Amino acid sequence: MSALPPELLEKSILPPNATDAERAIEDAMRADIDLSEVGHLWNPATCPANILPILAWGFAISRWDPNWTEAEKRAAVADAIPFHRRKGTRAIVREVLDRFNPLLQIVEWWQMSPRGEPHTFEVRAAAADIPASFLTSETAAAIIRDVASVKPARSHFTFVQSLEAQATAWGVAAATSATFSRTRLDAAHDPDPYWDSLLQTEDGEPIANEAGALLETN
Repeated sequence: MSALPPELLEKSILPPNATDAERAIEDAMRADIDLSEVGHLWNPATCPANILPILAWGFAISRWDPNWTEAEKRAAVADAIPFHRRKGTRAIVREVLDRFNPLLQIVEWWQMSPRGEPHTFEVRAAAADIPASFLTSETAAAIIRDVASVKPARSHFTFVQSLEAQATAWGVAAATSATFSRTRLDAAHDPDPYWDSLLQTEDGEPIANEAGALLETN
């Protein structure tokens, strides 16, 4: 880049309503900085590998794994804008869950028995389909985080891991809604004798009536 004439370096030639970006470009030109490579930096196919994390941040990518291969990182950046366009749909929630395990289930409020609150849904990890060894506390936390980042803004969800019950009831691993408030991520045996007085399904889940009250055996 050839040096600018001294008279152009003395004052700005931009109009008063110039944008911050225009002023930044002018400052770079005043400093005789070569801007010819800027276009390559914003292109996931040509951006240097060490700059990809910064580019991902610029595109507000919600999930980024530094252990990905370079090809996976470039693909994630390339999909950033289409990904944001799909956010807030059931399809993108399904896509996120499939990354972890295609057998994870989405149960909308109107599919629950009894029906749940409108604009709520559950992400279920059924014990019959997904082994407990898969769902570590770290994996559960990652599922909750990724689903919360793409779900419809008005929707709240609960993550549920069901365990095959023998003669006793087991606590349910859960996390709730957009606040990321987690109750417990590791399933644990619940010794409270209260559970023994409740009607339960074959999977050890308590049965509720249409009003949501738990049904007792006596």
